Amino acid sequence: MKKALVLFLALLFILPLMPAEAASKKEPKLILLPMQVGDVAGPFEGEGTWEAQHADIASVTADGKITALKDGYTLVLLKNKKNEVIVRCEVKVGSLPTPPEIQQAIDLAIEDWKEANNEAFPKYNLYTKWFNPGAKNGFGWCGAFVGYQFDEVGVTMDKEYRAKSAPPLKDGSPFVVRQASQTKLFEGFQSRNRLSNIPQPGYIVIYGKRGSTPYTHVALVTAVQEMGEGVYMLDTVEGNLNSRIRRYRYLYDSLAQRKERNILEIPVDMQNDPDNYMYKYVDNFFVNTFGQTWY
Repeated sequence: MKKALVLFLALLFILPLMPAEAASKKEPKLILLPMQVGDVAGPFEGEGTWEAQHADIASVTADGKITALKDGYTLVLLKNKKNEVIVRCEVKVGSLPTPPEIQQAIDLAIEDWKEANNEAFPKYNLYTKWFNPGAKNGFGWCGAFVGYQFDEVGVTMDKEYRAKSAPPLKDGSPFVVRQASQTKLFEGFQSRNRLSNIPQPGYIVIYGKRGSTPYTHVALVTAVQEMGEGVYMLDTVEGNLNSRIRRYRYLYDSLAQRKERNILEIPVDMQNDPDNYMYKYVDNFFVNTFGQTWY
C-alpha cells in the first residue's frame, strides 16, 4: 500500500522543467519525489539509461524503479543514446538538518531585519557597498542582501556564473554564487547544477514576474514546512522590497498547473504572527526555482 501511494504521488509530481539541464536541447521531464527511507517509486517510462547521482541515497533500476535508501537529496536521470537528459527526478529522502553555517546566515539576515525596523534604505547602503563599493548610485540590492549574509559566515562563494569550464558540483556542501544580479545568480547556480524545485531552509528563492522576466527578485528561505500534496509553507527574508527588508510567510505550490500562480496566501486563521511576517505577497511574482546553497 505504501509503495502504491508513493507511485501515485510521484505521478502527480510530473512537471515541465525550467532550463536546468544544459546537456539536452529539449527540456527534460521533471519528476519531484519527496520520499522516506524504504519508499519505492516507479518504474518510470522512457527509453535510455537510468543513473542516480548519489546511489547511496536513492538507487534506480534499469527500468526506472527508484528506492530511497538514506536521508538526503539526489538527482536520478534518464539519458538517451546521445547522453541527453530526458527525465530528471529530484529525490529528497527524509529531512537532513540545516548545516550550521547556513543557519548562521539565516540568523544574521533576520537580525538585519530586526535592526532595520522597517526603515527604508538609501541607494548606497551596507549591501551595495559590500558587492560594489564604487556603485555610489546604488543598484537593486536584493541579491547583495542575501550574498552578504553568506559571506559574513564564511560560506564558499563562487564569483563565476555561466562558467562553462566549471564542472557541476556533485556534493551538497555549502555553496553560493557571489553575484547581486538575479539573472546571474540563476545562471551561476544553473551552471553548477544547483537548481531545485524542492525548497530547503537557506536556499535562495528566485522569483519571476508575470508578463516580465523570470528573474526579477531573489530572497532567502528561512524556514520550510511541508503541507502535503506538493505544497510548502515558506518563511523568507527579503531585501530591497520598497527599499526595505521584509519577512514573508506564504504557501508555495510546487505542483501548480500554472507556474505563474504558484504562490498562495496562507488562510486567515493561520496568519497568527503579524509582528514578524507579512502574509500577502507581491501580487504578480511567482517562484521560478531555488538555488541550492546545500543539500
